[in-house]
Amino acid sequence: MSERLLIVIGIFLIVLLLTQALTAPITGASAQSRRRLRERIAQLSSQVMETEQISLARHDYLQGLKPYERWLESWPIFAPLVSLIEQAGVKIPAYRLVLLALGGVLAGLTLVPLFTGNEVLILGATVLGGLGPWIWLKRKQATRLMQFEESLPDGLSMLSRTLRAGLPLSQALLTVSQEMTGPVAKEFGIVFNELNYGGDLRNAFLSMLERIPSLAVMAMAVAIMIQRETGGNLAETMDRLERLQRERFRFQRHLRTLTASNRTSAWIIGLIPFFLAGVLELLSPGYLATLTEHPVGQLLLYFALGLQGLGALWIRRMVRLDV
Repeated sequence: MSERLLIVIGIFLIVLLLTQALTAPITGASAQSRRRLRERIAQLSSQVMETEQISLARHDYLQGLKPYERWLESWPIFAPLVSLIEQAGVKIPAYRLVLLALGGVLAGLTLVPLFTGNEVLILGATVLGGLGPWIWLKRKQATRLMQFEESLPDGLSMLSRTLRAGLPLSQALLTVSQEMTGPVAKEFGIVFNELNYGGDLRNAFLSMLERIPSLAVMAMAVAIMIQRETGGNLAETMDRLERLQRERFRFQRHLRTLTASNRTSAWIIGLIPFFLAGVLELLSPGYLATLTEHPVGQLLLYFALGLQGLGALWIRRMVRLDV
């Protein structure tokens, strides 16, 4: 690795640390909330593991794998990836994703040099190839969680009406799973199957919370477990949770409306340098040759691209609000 590339990487890391130090007071609250939620879910999940039981969904998934795949899935090193796969709602063994990531890294190190000798492009392609499966999983997880939370108020409303009709909780869960579609129907169906096969109510809902790490699911699970232990009007509690969830989404939509102009401005500001570079090269071919061919120009270009990326991340964190 050349000294020039080391200098670029060093400058990038220094600017990244400085940016994190400056943005921490602004965005630290949402990060702390997410961390507390993860810690609470981990604590509740550990209580499930202490009972040495496994959810029905996890059991069915493992039964569909080959013996050596089940053995690989049991490795502790794959546990975080397995949890992320369950939250994303995909049925892919963890070791296959690791192999895909390794294949992306090898492709970046072997195929990209055949087309270009630029070390930065090779490094970027290698990193992108290695992180590609993880980025895909995170997007699937976020999409599934958003779909679940958007449909949850309708599910809670149907659950409340079914309980008011006099049906037990298990039949109410079955009704929701049959009448609705998407992640809500699937998750409520999994909970019903676990209860129908003699599973514990607490473990069933905590397993659901582990698959859907959401405050709304945590509130619903806690409310149902408390009602089972102490009694109370569960239908009325579900109505309150439904209203609270709808108000939460109404507030989120209002926030997205208020920050829409800021997000648009961020896109425009981020694309202006590339647009101007393309226009200059089109109107005057070779005008940017000094910047792209001279060592000092390349160093300045890499530094500018690094700052551009940090600025995009900074703006993204400023306009992204978690409520």
